[in-house]
Amino acid sequence: MKRRHGKDGGAFSERGSMSECGCAFCRNEIEFSLPPDLLDRLVAGRCVIFAGAGISTENRTHCKTTFYEQIQAEMNISDSSLDFPSLMTKYCGKADGRINLIKKIRERVEYFRSFRGFYVPMTRFHRALRPLYMIEDVITTNWDDFFEEESGLRPFVYDQDLPFIESSARRVVKIHGSISNAGSIVATKEDYNQALRRLEKGALGAYLKTLLTTKTIIYIGYSLRDSNYLSIIKSLRKIMGKFSRSAYFVSPSIDHDYLKSTNLSLIPIETDGSFFLEQLRIHINRKLCDHHQIIDDERFDFCEEFLLYVNEAHHHAADVFIETRKPIMTLVLSYQDGLQDALMRIKDTRSGGEYFNSERVRYLIHAYEKKVEVYVSESNYWDACYCRGYQNGLILLLATGEDGTPPLVDLCFADNINSLPKALRMARKRIPGAVLNEIEKITEGVGTGLVPEHLPYV
Repeated sequence: MKRRHGKDGGAFSERGSMSECGCAFCRNEIEFSLPPDLLDRLVAGRCVIFAGAGISTENRTHCKTTFYEQIQAEMNISDSSLDFPSLMTKYCGKADGRINLIKKIRERVEYFRSFRGFYVPMTRFHRALRPLYMIEDVITTNWDDFFEEESGLRPFVYDQDLPFIESSARRVVKIHGSISNAGSIVATKEDYNQALRRLEKGALGAYLKTLLTTKTIIYIGYSLRDSNYLSIIKSLRKIMGKFSRSAYFVSPSIDHDYLKSTNLSLIPIETDGSFFLEQLRIHINRKLCDHHQIIDDERFDFCEEFLLYVNEAHHHAADVFIETRKPIMTLVLSYQDGLQDALMRIKDTRSGGEYFNSERVRYLIHAYEKKVEVYVSESNYWDACYCRGYQNGLILLLATGEDGTPPLVDLCFADNINSLPKALRMARKRIPGAVLNEIEKITEGVGTGLVPEHLPYV
């Protein structure tokens, strides 16, 4: 079965309501009420996602069998009462068991990664997290590297990683290790016990304790029937003691009576985890004013498309420079370098979420305007044109439709020169003397067959 309802798997109308489709993908997208207090804390950046395998490789909607069932079948064990670490302990008791277990984990993840039919739905949650830049911390028991690849999060696995945590804008703390480091994988009973001791006494555990005391935890991708999950959450509550905050539990199927019987004080939200994040984006934008809203994905797509157009124009401008050696082309190329660099950075860092923050983008636009003013006052048009190009790339991200589409030429000293033909027809006497001296020196320093390039720093 393939999902064909939405770009990233979403199946809701412009108002954000759930579709009437009852397929395996959509039936779990249950409408829900978002508690006002939770929305306030989300907007303030006071929430942490605690993610389990249900949002990734172990969701039965995405794959036929779980890793537990794969190992169970290989060992010909029919007893399903064994919990996950007990089964893994049995497997590791075989000859070369640990080595083979790690190999199977890696093979499973790489297999899913190699087929878009698996990988796209398995990473829907991670893509939905991208624009929620106010969520800076994720805690996960998952081994895969999907948060790193699709959400731009920096992984933290060991206590030694902690000194670098504040220098990372968005982080994923992997309390059960990572596929990127075989020695960190937590799978057996002994692994679980060691991991718990690290959480209780280690530096990374201290960081988690800070998160748990200062932020609201949203558990997604777990089952209340999973004894390992219950053990983790009870251990965390034991570490926190009376300072434990209320937490939210998101799942498409919740047995409310059973939840009450666990005495975990979890606030239930019954819906699909990926759908929950997608709806959060809608709720957050409704609450925020225009200058703070999350930028639409369509703007990123438009910037990527316009980058192709700019690249083509830049190639043509480079050819013209090589052919004519006209000094004015130096500024044309510098401006286009800035425009290219802005659009490429928007494209390449999309997964990290920084440029979804409209307030952040506006700050950068004003900062580059200041740089342009300074460089123009110093008659440094080489840097001024680059900054104007970079600024215009950022402006395009905030624009609506094709409004705000920047010109392919902006010389900073001649507003009516906005195209290559106009720049080439520009009379030498119209170029200010200080500007002419600067660009002639730059042109003279460029070898035959080469073009000047403004590197991405100013």
